[in-house]
Amino acid sequence: MEKLQYPIGKWNPPTSFSWEEIQANIEILKSIPAAYKTLTADLSEQDLQKQYRVGSWTVQQIVNHVADTHILHYIRFKHSLTESNVKGVVANIDAWANLTEAQTAPIEYSLTLLEGIHQRWGHLLSNMSPEDFEKGYYHPMRKVYVNLSDGLHMGIWHGQHHLAHIKLALGVQ
Repeated sequence: MEKLQYPIGKWNPPTSFSWEEIQANIEILKSIPAAYKTLTADLSEQDLQKQYRVGSWTVQQIVNHVADTHILHYIRFKHSLTESNVKGVVANIDAWANLTEAQTAPIEYSLTLLEGIHQRWGHLLSNMSPEDFEKGYYHPMRKVYVNLSDGLHMGIWHGQHHLAHIKLALGVQ
C-alpha cells in the first residue's frame, strides 16, 4: 500500500544544498509543467477517471490538485521573502480535491495554471540570492521549519510524486 501511496518515497530532503544543486533544482522545477502536459496529452474522459489505487484521487483530481498546491508553494516563497516568522499557507487538500470543481474542471485549466505558476516561481527562484534560500517558513502540517532550498526540493518532490501516481493510474512507465 505504501508503494502505491508514495511511489517515489516520502519527501526526505538532503541536509543541505550547494548553490549548484539549487540551480539544478530550479531547472527541474521549471520542467515539471511540460512533464504533466506530455503525460496527460490526449487522455480520454475514461482515462481522467482512473485511479492509482482503490479510493485514491482520479487523474483529473490529481492534475487539479497539483496546480492548486503549487500555487500555495509559490505563495509560501513570497511570504518567506517578504515577512518574518512565516507560518506556511496550508489547505485542506482532501476537501479541495473533493470539490465538484476539482473533479470536473478540464485539466487544461490546471495545466495552464501550472505552467504559469512555474514560470513565475522559476523567475522568482532565479533572482534569489544564496541568503534568500536560507529564509523559510514553519509548515504547520509537517510541524517543521522549511528553508527555501528545502521548499524548492519539496515542490519538485510533490510534482514528481503525483506524476508517478498518474503513471500508475494509466499503467505507463
